[in-house]
Amino acid sequence: MPGTWFGLEIAKRGVMSHRTALDVTGHNIANANTAGYSRQEAVLKPTDPWTLPDLATKMLPGQLGTGVTVEEVRRIRDYYLDVQARQSGSYEGYWEKKLDLAKRMETVFPEPDGRGLQTVLLNFFNDWQDVNNNPEDPGVKKAVIESADELAGIFRQMHTQLSTIGEGIAVTSDSESPPGYYQVVGGMMSYEADKINLLTKRIADLSNTIIRLRQNGASPNDLLDQRDALLDELAKFGNIKTVVSDSGQIQVKFIDDSGSFDIIRMNGGQVEAGKVAVFKDTAADPHYHLFLDFDGSFDAADARLDLTARAAYSPALPGSGQGSLLGLESARLDNQKLLKDLDDLALTLVARVNAAATDTPPGSGIEFFDSATTGAADIKVKAGSTDIIGQNAIHVARLRSTLLTIGDVTNTTFENFYQGIVAQVGASVDHHANMLENQQAIGGQIEALRQSVSGVSVDEELTRMMQFQYGYQASARMIALQDEMLDYLINRIR
Repeated sequence: MPGTWFGLEIAKRGVMSHRTALDVTGHNIANANTAGYSRQEAVLKPTDPWTLPDLATKMLPGQLGTGVTVEEVRRIRDYYLDVQARQSGSYEGYWEKKLDLAKRMETVFPEPDGRGLQTVLLNFFNDWQDVNNNPEDPGVKKAVIESADELAGIFRQMHTQLSTIGEGIAVTSDSESPPGYYQVVGGMMSYEADKINLLTKRIADLSNTIIRLRQNGASPNDLLDQRDALLDELAKFGNIKTVVSDSGQIQVKFIDDSGSFDIIRMNGGQVEAGKVAVFKDTAADPHYHLFLDFDGSFDAADARLDLTARAAYSPALPGSGQGSLLGLESARLDNQKLLKDLDDLALTLVARVNAAATDTPPGSGIEFFDSATTGAADIKVKAGSTDIIGQNAIHVARLRSTLLTIGDVTNTTFENFYQGIVAQVGASVDHHANMLENQQAIGGQIEALRQSVSGVSVDEELTRMMQFQYGYQASARMIALQDEMLDYLINRIR
């Protein structure tokens, strides 16, 4: 039979277990508004019965219970929703960068407000028409030079602004290390890589602490919340996949169509963070490619992701890209395309104006723009261009409506070509804004589902608090009852 103190022990276990459950409930209420916190639950379990039947023990009519204990403090989390939220976050990170940089590029093309390139270009051709109407008027000829200077200045300014945007995305080192590779040491690309390295180190350090606590039998729920919050942040940079063991070890991979790349790996009983870097490979393409390196060797083909090829390919994929790094590279390619279009426009303008200005008779007149022009960056009026032949002015003026081939575009005019650039930039901003808004809506729905599972409901916790409070009081009343019984047994029986 159970001993004299048997009932007292049962009541004590009830008091201790309900007090622990109250502590867990209080912890939930205290963190109801803490970002990334997952609701915790004290799992109550009956303790082993007083007698367990075996070959040497008589089978009793029923086993006598010995009370309750807290088996574990369980963290409420849905792994599937975590995967969905991180995937949504990677798409959101992509469109955030695309929209941010598209807006910056849009400011370079201030049309139709202000004195943009289109307005100045039209004035330039109108001034040539005035020269045709007044071929001997020096004032009209001077106006042509002034409008040409203004036009060239706007070309140079726009090129500088776009180049500055490109340098803001990625700046490479001046020296090769190893040969053929230039590490990206500045700009948003470098900053993003540094943030990834900081996050992976923090995740690895947290994981090693979690492993030690798990080995000691603890449940490091708050540390797991911190690690998951860091993983959510890491997912903004790219599509990640996590593998978590029961011991607390974690492996994190960057996933791409071409394969997977470890950024946090398991090594024996420890977790190690990799080192991510962005570099330029001059051998990959005449215009070079940017690669994301995952092991610090740069030249290891199995540990690098071709960001440029992936960014150029991503618009054809459902969802169009993942992660802010890919968004930055895609925006850099968009910026390069704008620079090329601007160069094509400037070079075609120089070539056609110079040809028209010396047309009648052939070879007569002057070289109006400097023929050494390589693009929008250095277009300028050639020194001594004031000696304009009036009869050639009409040929230049007619260029405004002449169908031309500019870059890859055929049967277009200077004005239409430039309008196409402006329209494309504006359409990109609208498209990126819509995609980001859609992705944020999807992310919001997923986060709402996560909160419905892992979030703290104060009303629910207050209900639990009352439940455990009454359980505590009832167990305490059992102790008082046991005390009365023992007092009667010890002090009153003679």
